[in-house]
Amino acid sequence: MIAMKVPCVLLLFLVLGSPTGAQTPPPQVFDPVTSREFLKQLVADGVYNFISSKVAEGLVIHRVDPVLPHGDMMQRVSGTLIIAFEITTDGKVRRAMAVSGPRLLQAPVLAAVRQWTFKPYPSRGEPTTVATSIPLTVSNF
Repeated sequence: MIAMKVPCVLLLFLVLGSPTGAQTPPPQVFDPVTSREFLKQLVADGVYNFISSKVAEGLVIHRVDPVLPHGDMMQRVSGTLIIAFEITTDGKVRRAMAVSGPRLLQAPVLAAVRQWTFKPYPSRGEPTTVATSIPLTVSNF
């Protein structure tokens, strides 16, 4: 497993998509404000290592499924959410943010992800705080 040192501009490109708009999700699904906030927080925290979602999923020790509220509206809501967060040196989730996905599902999914624990990501033999984003599909059907 190799963490990539990613300059802020490249990380911004990865999170926000290509500047030409060819890869940019529709505006109603993607929240660029949250993405910018997350990137600013990464820089403030000194987190410059970004790992792929596949690597992050391989580090999960304890995963909590979201508890979705009941109701007529919630029974019809489903979709994929992109959750960006940091994994600290002790394997805890820090600063989880929903980057995209149905707004009705964001609160319960974020509450669940904040309870996850991970094996610390090793870099040069030492645990390192890393950033990642994971797609989570939620269906009430």
